Amino acid sequence: DVANKKLVIRDTGIGMTKTDLINNLGTIARSGTKNFMQAIKEGVEDISMIGQFGVGFYSAYLVADKVTVVTKSNDDEQYIWESEAGGHFTVQRDINGQPLGRGTQIILYMKEEQTDYLKERTIKDLVKKHSQFIQYPISLEITKEEEVDDDSATDKKSDTSDAPKVEEVDEDEEKKKTDKKKKKVEKKEWEQLNKTKPLWLRNPKEITKDEYGAFYKSLTNDWEDHLAVKHFSVEGQLEFRAVLFVPKRAPFDMFESRKKPNNIKLYVRRVFIMDNCEDLIPEWLSFLKGIVDSEDLPLNISRETLQQNKILKVINKNIVKKAIELFQEISENKEDFNKFYEAFSKNIKYGIHDDSTNRDKLAEFLRFHSTKSATEMTSLKDYITRMKEGQEFIYFVCGETKKAVEESPFLESLKKKGLEVLLMSDPMDEYAMQQLKEFEGKKFKNITKEGLDLATDEEEKKKQEELTKANEQLCTVIKDTLGEKVEKVATSQRLSSSPCVIVTGEFGWTANMERIMKAQALRNSGMGSYMTSKKTLEINPTHPIVTELRKKVEKDKSDKTVKDLVWLLYETALLTSGFNLDEPNTFASRIHRMIKLGLAIDETETEADKPEDDIPALEEEGGDANEMEKVD
Repeated sequence: DVANKKLVIRDTGIGMTKTDLINNLGTIARSGTKNFMQAIKEGVEDISMIGQFGVGFYSAYLVADKVTVVTKSNDDEQYIWESEAGGHFTVQRDINGQPLGRGTQIILYMKEEQTDYLKERTIKDLVKKHSQFIQYPISLEITKEEEVDDDSATDKKSDTSDAPKVEEVDEDEEKKKTDKKKKKVEKKEWEQLNKTKPLWLRNPKEITKDEYGAFYKSLTNDWEDHLAVKHFSVEGQLEFRAVLFVPKRAPFDMFESRKKPNNIKLYVRRVFIMDNCEDLIPEWLSFLKGIVDSEDLPLNISRETLQQNKILKVINKNIVKKAIELFQEISENKEDFNKFYEAFSKNIKYGIHDDSTNRDKLAEFLRFHSTKSATEMTSLKDYITRMKEGQEFIYFVCGETKKAVEESPFLESLKKKGLEVLLMSDPMDEYAMQQLKEFEGKKFKNITKEGLDLATDEEEKKKQEELTKANEQLCTVIKDTLGEKVEKVATSQRLSSSPCVIVTGEFGWTANMERIMKAQALRNSGMGSYMTSKKTLEINPTHPIVTELRKKVEKDKSDKTVKDLVWLLYETALLTSGFNLDEPNTFASRIHRMIKLGLAIDETETEADKPEDDIPALEEEGGDANEMEKVD
């Protein structure tokens, strides 16, 4: 009743007697709140009793100046309880009011600033949010306008009834009266607001795919159908029912820090409680949508208490378990799983990083490109079936793009030996692989880190030792030239066609991880100082460039040409190994000088003097130039 600023709520329940009115609404001394506080003082441990009393009747005074309760019980006459919350109330027998038959009617006289609650849209939204699935029908009296002709309108005015009525007009009569003027009249009717049935209470075997689809769309406002659904109930010490949906596509704001933690709505006995409970579901599963309806949680429990409720931990554990079962079901259909993995692979990898309990189960859903899988992605189980006899590790390499890792120099020897390598180009792969140490007893090995031993027999090991010994002097000269840029210089087993590569220490960031961390806008700059990896320059002892360099070093350790070539090799190795150059201009100037040398252009001293150690000058004598051309 907008005109009189009244909101009337009526039911046909059991009603209250005069004694009930006084005891239940009249005094806090007999209220549940008082009893609860008393129980706390007496040391009652079971705080779950909170919410078992009252339904927040006095919250009505947040929006209303005065509240009138008219009630009729089968055991008493009809009474009116009235109060303006000023410390007193009145109860009197209702002699003149309209008989209720049985039940209770609450009339809220709204405050001036709370008239928004008298709007039809506000009430509909509130009921839809909190009481959409209540088993009892909730109806709202709405006013509609209808057009009638003048005669009909005149009849209305002469009618003694207060409520406007619209007479039904025959179609033939309506045609005859088309020339008459129309007039708008108001018509009141009841509209049921909670028409959606609580689908989760039904047997899953009886529910069709279309019914699940309609329920999903009404719950999420998604325009697409869901990809998969899991409908289950848990019984025992804790009872709850749940319906979980996997959408077809990932939301654009899935990993935004400001978005709400999850899309799971928590109901208690079909009454909506909240949809942003952080403890209900882990963050990596935030893409799941659905509902959880518990019979065991208190109905009007406070959010603070709810966050710490042990029941939530049990619900969380069961949801994660059922979600993994759901992913397993999706993986049985290759087309559906491809859609799922394309949309939510980051969540699976986040789960591996975050959830130590389910890490091994989640690893089964991982899919990667590999050096043997062509365009198809392979699972870790399939990789293990293709492993060579005696192979101890699952080899993988991480990089910025699929193309970059496919052409990585780190793959050369492994490809030559027929060993399969997983190619990872998603930034989340770096985080996941830090936590995933092994799969089905096989350890993972990052081929961009030191400690890669590919020698399989004694003859190969002996050959490697000989090459290491032969290149000791060259390694020493390179280390002296580069100084602190590298931790050490060693001969490599992982190269076949590249002259050198830079590998990182077994602990600390890889080149790819360093790139990812540097790209973080809000990163802790101090962290890089101790997490930045130790670089090792590995040279290929059989490569022509390295062989020629060794000869020049054996001839003259202090050859300036060697120094310039060492710096050039180091900087190109940085690029091919996935690092960024600290001084790209210096690298460019070296390349330009090499181009001039190749084109036989005389070097003119146009640059400002720079320290010799930074950019060693090239020898300008003709003999040395010819030797440089040979090396090139």
